[in-house]
Amino acid sequence: MKNHMLKFDYKKYLKLTLLVVIYSIAKLENSNASECYRYHTSTSYKIVLVKEKPYLQITVLDPNGISIQQQQRIPMLQVCNNVKIVDQSGADILLVDSNAYYLLQTELSETNRIIPLKLADRKNVKATFDANLLQIDEKWFSFSVDPYTKKIAKTASKLFPNQPTVIAQFQNRRYLLKDSNHIYKYEKNQLTSEIIDGLNAAKVQCFRLESNEDKYLLTDGNVAYIYDISNFDQEDITTSLISLGLKKPFVIREIASNWLNSFVDFDDGNIWCYIPAGLSLQDGTNVYLYPVAAKWLNKQHQLVDKSGKIYYNAWDMINDQMPMDVSAVAQPSSLEITAFGYYFDGTSFYTDEDGTGKLVPITCLSKKVQYVNGVHSYQKGMPSFFDDGKQLIFADHTMQCYRKIVHQSPLKQLELAFAYDDQLLIEDRIIANSADRETMELIGSTVDVIQGCDGGKGQISVVIEYNYFFRDKNGIYAYHSGDQELTLLKDIIPSTVERDNYDQLREFQKKMKPQT
Repeated sequence: MKNHMLKFDYKKYLKLTLLVVIYSIAKLENSNASECYRYHTSTSYKIVLVKEKPYLQITVLDPNGISIQQQQRIPMLQVCNNVKIVDQSGADILLVDSNAYYLLQTELSETNRIIPLKLADRKNVKATFDANLLQIDEKWFSFSVDPYTKKIAKTASKLFPNQPTVIAQFQNRRYLLKDSNHIYKYEKNQLTSEIIDGLNAAKVQCFRLESNEDKYLLTDGNVAYIYDISNFDQEDITTSLISLGLKKPFVIREIASNWLNSFVDFDDGNIWCYIPAGLSLQDGTNVYLYPVAAKWLNKQHQLVDKSGKIYYNAWDMINDQMPMDVSAVAQPSSLEITAFGYYFDGTSFYTDEDGTGKLVPITCLSKKVQYVNGVHSYQKGMPSFFDDGKQLIFADHTMQCYRKIVHQSPLKQLELAFAYDDQLLIEDRIIANSADRETMELIGSTVDVIQGCDGGKGQISVVIEYNYFFRDKNGIYAYHSGDQELTLLKDIIPSTVERDNYDQLREFQKKMKPQT
C-alpha cells in the first residue's frame, strides 16, 4: 500500500483537537455556570405494591449507583395490581396489566396520584417497540400525549417492520432495524421508518466502530457503509475498500479497540485501521479504513504485530513510525493492556510514562496485585487501588505509589467501603471496624443534601454527606460522613432488615448519633 500517499497529518489533528478541548475547558471553568448535586444524580422507576395497591416508586440515586438521595411512592389509579413496566424511553413509560397497555409520562403534573393513559386493550396488541409504538391488528401505531388536551394522540406509522430487530441504537431514540427483507432507520419523532436501499437484510453485519462513538460499520458483503446513527449520516465506503484491495464479499470477522484506535479484521490477512477523520490519498480518494499487513499480537486483540514490531497507535503503524519500545518488557509477546490502563506481560506491570511508547516497569506493583475499583460518590469517593494480599497500594497517573496500607487479613469489598483486619476504609479514611468482618455486608446508603447548589457563581460550596448501613451476624451498624467510628444501632434484629429498603434506612438514620 506504499503507493497510496497519505496527506492527512493525524498527529497534527490530535494536537489541534487537544488544544480545542483545553480551550473549551478553560472557557467553561471561567464561566459562571452553576454547579448542583442534582446534575449528577440518576432517576429510576419501579412499580411496587403497598397493601396490595400499585404505586410508582421514584428513586433518585447518587453517582455511585447505590446511595439513595430521595425516594417517593405515588399511588397509581385505574390499573390492576399486576401492572408492570414494559419499556421506558425518555419521558415515556409503557405499562401493561391484565386488561390493557398504558402510557405514563415521568414528567408528572401531579405528585399525589398517577392515572396512566390507556392505549389499547391487551388482547388487541400483537407487539410493542420502544415505549410508545404498538402493533394493533397487524398495523403499527405511535402514541403520544397532546400537550394541550393531555389526551392520547394516536398516529398510524406509515412504514415499520413487522418483526423488527434492533441492530444499532442511539440514546435519543434513533435506531437501525432489520426484518427478513430490509434494513430500516427509525426515529421516534418522525413516527415512521425509512428503508435503507441496496442492502441484503439476510446478510447484513453491523458493528459499532468505537465504544465512545455512535458510528457503526454496516455491510451485506456487497456494499459497506459507515453509519452515524446520531444523525443518520451515511458514508458509502464500498469503492474505497475495493481500491485498497479488499475483495467481495466483505465479511467482518471482528472489530477490536483500544482507547485510541479501532481495528477491523476482514479476514484477508490485514488489520484495517479505522481513522475517524478520514485519510486523503494522493489519488484524491478519501478513506476511513486503511489496511496494514499485520496480525494481532496475542489473543487480546488490542496490540498489533507488524513484521515483529509492536504497535498501539494505528497512525504510527500505517506510516511505519517508531513502534513501541518494549526493550524493558520481559515477555513482549504476552503483553496485554489491563482494564485499568496499564500493561502486563504475565510477570510485571508497565506504563508508557512519557507517551512516547517506551514501556517502563512499575516497580511498586508485583504480578500478584489485584485491581480494586474505587467508589464514585459525588464528594466522598475513593480512588481505585491495588491489593497484593499484604498491602493496599495507591498510585497516581504517573504510577508513583504515593500511599500504602499494610494489612494481614483478606480485603473484604463492601461496595462503598472496604474491610480488613479490624479496620474499615470508607470515604478514603480509615476508622476502627467494630463489626464482624466475615459476616459484614452493606445493606444500603442514603444521602443528605446539606447544600445542593453553589449559588450560581460558586460563592458557596455544595455540601453532600452520606449515611452507610452495614449488617453482620450480631447487629446493624451505621456510619455518617466524618464520623470517627461505626454506630451500633440497638434493638434491631439483623435478619429482619431488607437490602436497600429506603424507609428502613431512614428509620435507622434517626437512631444514629446526632451530627454536630
